[in-house]
Amino acid sequence: MIPYQRSLPRSATTAASACFLFAISVASLRGQAPVFSEDFESGSLNQAVWKTTELGNATVTVQQTQFAHGKSALQIHYPKGEKSFAFVVASHLPDAVRNHFFGRAYLYISPTMPAGHDVLLNAGTPGYPISNFLEIGASGGKNVMVSYQQNAANIPRNETIARGILYPVGRWFCLEWEFQDHPDRITTWIDGEPAGELKDFVVKPRAPRAPKADPNAKVAAAAPAPAPAAPPQPEVPGTDLVKGFSDFSFGFHAWGAGAKEDFDIYYDDIVIDTKRVGLAK
Repeated sequence: MIPYQRSLPRSATTAASACFLFAISVASLRGQAPVFSEDFESGSLNQAVWKTTELGNATVTVQQTQFAHGKSALQIHYPKGEKSFAFVVASHLPDAVRNHFFGRAYLYISPTMPAGHDVLLNAGTPGYPISNFLEIGASGGKNVMVSYQQNAANIPRNETIARGILYPVGRWFCLEWEFQDHPDRITTWIDGEPAGELKDFVVKPRAPRAPKADPNAKVAAAAPAPAPAAPPQPEVPGTDLVKGFSDFSFGFHAWGAGAKEDFDIYYDDIVIDTKRVGLAK
């Protein structure tokens, strides 16, 4: 019992206790560490936390020349003419962020992104890019593009996209996002302001392909009747599509044309949590 409460009337004691407990609760919430954070201040990539996935000549390094805060940041270098990718991936984060989470990272884009469909960060099943995931990327190398990407090997490939505002270029900016799998939804903010959103959608699967003719079959005397058209495929509601986020990836991938010049994207102060993170204080 708190000593000063003994001299208070019972009603005042109860109120004081409630206020005290509320204050402790609020202080605890405010001081609670996020589920995951990385500021790269160790000066190198922590192999116990991150794995890297790369294709082609794109590279991942931790460097001390360009950073948002502190003295280090992650650099993804994308060479001219490349159609490749490089990501750092955090796996096996707690179940608290498996189906719904918020993220925050500081980014610096220099000098500009390649035209076409670019991928910056995503969360989904293992095996990128042969996987299902929610994605934040760029459309035309300029605008925020948020999407559900269905690329796993065992189902038809599909994507559902929505476009947002222009990315800042040549300066550090704060990118925040919310990913949800039930229902599937993406919300983004840049420097605290709305930047793009994907919600209330359905996936329209492609019709199955007609089977290929058997080259060893005998040619019939008469032309066979044309195969019936494939029945339309039912729309799939946009919920539980990813079936849980297990890999959290940060980097760069240009699906379209290769870069016209060497390109770099930097990441700093990455946070993943169960509540919106906000700008760094």
